Amino acid sequence: MIIDEEVKKVIEGSAFLSLVTVNADGMPHPIIAGKGEVCGDTVVFGIYKMEETQKNLLANKNAWVVGAAQADGPKGFRLAGTAEARDKQLVFTATKADKLI
Repeated sequence: MIIDEEVKKVIEGSAFLSLVTVNADGMPHPIIAGKGEVCGDTVVFGIYKMEETQKNLLANKNAWVVGAAQADGPKGFRLAGTAEARDKQLVFTATKADKLI
C-alpha cells in the first residue's frame, strides 16, 4: 500500500493540496486542488473547472500531489502516480510516496 495511515492523515489534514500535471510543451502545470478524499491508494478531488489539467491528463496521465499538515508536528508528502477525470471528479492513483518534512 502506497498511501498508509501516516500519508492519509497528512493528505486529508491538508487545507490545500497541490496537483501537478504536465503541459504539452513539457512544462509542469501546478494548481491548488483543495481537499482530497483518500480511498485506498487513490485521492479523489471534485472538479471545478480544471480545464487545463483535464486537457493535460488526456495527453499524459502522469501527475503529482503534494500535501503538508501540522498534525503531530509538521509533515509533508509528495505522491507520484496517474490521474484521470471521471464523472466530475479527478481520481489520482498513487504509485509512489516521498516524505518531504
